[in-house]
Order: sequence, then C-alpha cells, then structure tokens
Amino acid sequence: MDVGTERISQDQGHLLEMARKRLSPQDLGHVFRRLVEDDDIRTGQEQVHPEWESIYREHKQSIMRGLPTRFRRDLSDFIAKMSPNDPGVGELDPASSKVSFLLGAGASKPAPSNIPTVMELLPDLLTRARRLDREDVAKLADFCERRKITNIEDLLTAAHLATFCSRNPTVLKLVEFLLYRAQETEDRLSRHRRDERVDLSSVAFLQDTLQVLFGLLSSKMLPAKPNAGHKAIAQYAKAHTKSQIVTTNYDCCMDLALGEEPKDFDYGMEFANAQRTRIADKPTTRLIKLHGSLNWFYCETCQDVQLTNIKKTVESFLNDEVPYPVIAVCRSCHGQRRGLLVPPLAMKFDMAPPLTGLLRDAHNAFQNADLIVVVGFSFSEADLYISRMLSKSMQTSEGQKLVVIDPNRDVVEKVRRKYEASIPDFDRDRIMRIGGDCAEQLPEFLSGQLIRKVEEVSAASAS
Repeated sequence: MDVGTERISQDQGHLLEMARKRLSPQDLGHVFRRLVEDDDIRTGQEQVHPEWESIYREHKQSIMRGLPTRFRRDLSDFIAKMSPNDPGVGELDPASSKVSFLLGAGASKPAPSNIPTVMELLPDLLTRARRLDREDVAKLADFCERRKITNIEDLLTAAHLATFCSRNPTVLKLVEFLLYRAQETEDRLSRHRRDERVDLSSVAFLQDTLQVLFGLLSSKMLPAKPNAGHKAIAQYAKAHTKSQIVTTNYDCCMDLALGEEPKDFDYGMEFANAQRTRIADKPTTRLIKLHGSLNWFYCETCQDVQLTNIKKTVESFLNDEVPYPVIAVCRSCHGQRRGLLVPPLAMKFDMAPPLTGLLRDAHNAFQNADLIVVVGFSFSEADLYISRMLSKSMQTSEGQKLVVIDPNRDVVEKVRRKYEASIPDFDRDRIMRIGGDCAEQLPEFLSGQLIRKVEEVSAASAS
C-alpha cells in the first residue's frame, strides 16, 4: 500500500469529502468499504490519503458497528497497513520498562553491517564460492541454482543428515525404507551396496565443502561494523544496566557496539584463556549469543572454549597479517579448535555443550522483562525453541508486551496467530509492530521520540 497525496483520484477525493462530514455510522462504514475494495488502491496504482487513518481512529467504534462482521477484519488490516507502526507502540516508554532484546539476522542487514539475511545468504555465498575455482563447490552451486534452493538452512541440514546417515548404514537403510518403501526392491538394496564406497567418499566431500562455506561465511561477517540499530541498543544498555540482549547472530556487531560504550558487558560464558571480570556490585549487560560467535573457539577434545579479541582479529584479517582460523590447533591438548558456531540447521538440538547454559539464560532474560524488543528475527520453524520460550514468557507474565521491528508485516501476523492458538484468551494487541529499517526505527523508539510524537499529535488535535 502506498500512502500519500500526489496520486489521489477524484473518486477518492469525493469519498474523503463525504467522510469529513457528519455521516451516520452506516454511511461512514459504506464509504470505508468502497475505499477498501478499490482495485487501484489495492494494487498500489493509486495512493491512499493519510487522513483516512485519523478519520478511522476518531470514529472507529461507530464505524465497526455499522459493518458486517466479515468486513471488520478487512478494514482493520487496511488501516494497519497505512501506518508502519501499530497504535500502541507510541504509548510504550522503554525508559521506564525492563527491556530484553532478541536479535535475528535482520538486525545486521542495514549498512554499514551489510550482512545478508538467512534467505539471502546462500546465493551470496555460492556466487563467491565460484571464484574459488573448485569443481566440487561449483557443482553444488549449479545444483542449488537449478533446483532453486536459496535457504542455507536447507543445504546445511541436508549435509549434516547425509553425513550422519553415511556413517550409520542401518539408519540410512531405515530412512530409505521410510521414504521409498513403495519402490523398495532387492535390486535397489544391492545397488546401494555397490555404491557404498561412493557414499563414504561423499562424507569427505561434505565435510570439506562445509569448511569452505564456513570460511566464506566468516569472511563475509568479520569486517561487518555496527549499524545505528546496534549502537542504539548499546546506548540504551549503558543507561539501563539490567537490560539483556539475546541474539542468534554469529557476527560481532553488537559486541563491538557495546565495547564502544564506557561499560562492561558479560557473555555469561567461561573461557579458558580469559577470566570473567564481572563485579558483583556492578551490574552488567548480558549479551547472550545462543548460536555462538566468530570470536569463540571450541576444542571437542579437551572442551576448552577460547575467547579472541575481535578487534585485533578483524584488523589482522583486513590487513592480511593473520588469516582467520576456520580450523586451529588447541594449545591445551593439541587437538583441533573450530569456531563455536551452531550451523543454521532446521534442527538445532545438537548444540555445542558450552552453549547449553545460554538457553537457560535466554529463558530468564525473557521471563524477567516487561517488554521484549524483537529485531530482525523471522520466527522460522528452525528456531521454534526460541518462539516457545517467548510464548511461555508471555503466558507466564500476562502484562508483558512484545514489539517486533521488521519491514515485513507478515512476521507480526504470523506470531499473533501462533500465540492466539497456543495461549488461552491471548490478547493479540500485546504484540506490536514497528515497520521499516531497524537502523532508523530503533534509535527513535529507544530514545522516546515515538512517545513525544504521539504527545505532539494529541496536543495538536486538542487545540
């Protein structure tokens, strides 16, 4: 929907003049019905005059009484699309609320971070993978493009399942039977036995390809800088030291933003090479990175977790002094250290042991908040366990509210429908949307500018 005053038809202008007059609720409802059903407005060929929203707000109750039940939702959705923000957002005061944040990939998309979202990441990685001049990776890129596979979660889930099945022949046979039992024959089984060596060699190919993809992923995220949204959260955290930040992102944009503020923050992790500096009488902001971080490395042999200085790591990488260690040697046991990252899989139950405690921390962060601000988190099925934590928190704390900052309106509607179905007597207005770029909207919301705008509008209307 396009809101403005430059492309308004004579018909809409006539309807607007009628709506400004003292019409009966039935006639005013008829005017709005004609507006909503206009094909040119629906398709965006004609703009919607912004005054319609204020007329609706002023006469909402009487308009709705004069409309058929099935049309009321259509009109409500139409008005909602006129404003990027839900009405209740302007009444929220972050300064006087206990806020926890949930950041997804969309939080690091705006410049200068410029990190692709999950749905954009795989095409970007495969485009860069072609430059490596490796036949195996090029074949993978060709296959994904032919089959229109664009979600990296689908690719990595398939890769991990294939690796697991290749190492467990019994599981592979059971999977084949469950999926293809109607076509199962002895010929098929014997063909599988003939191809067994090919399957086993695929394991090495998969492992090598995954390392290539993680190398490309790291090189994309390492140089990323905090955007205005990250900085707004950091500034808010400085003034509200009990605020907590939960993120599913590997990048260190939020870490760097917090580090630029004159205060400490706490990962809530025990690192073998770094002593936690948290002081009991000095509350610190918690940065809970559920899926790991580019500056964390884990040795599966001795289970030590190492913390690296992300600023030095990025500087060395950009100056080509030291390469980023996708695989490194553990100083303690001389085993292999790898980045402590949870791959973007459709199944995340196989999390690295050091990260399991962070699930409890995230649960507590949500439970203890008056207001949960969700930024760029898609609520996908792959992150169902996070959605359930939020649902449990909102069910336990009846006054808790959720603000979703996302340019996609469908995200909010999806969450509302999900929680309405799972929480008895759930009030869908407890979930509110702020539309648009989070780098623009977060500073305005957290600084209280949205409240001031609402107060200015109310004062102008009263005068």
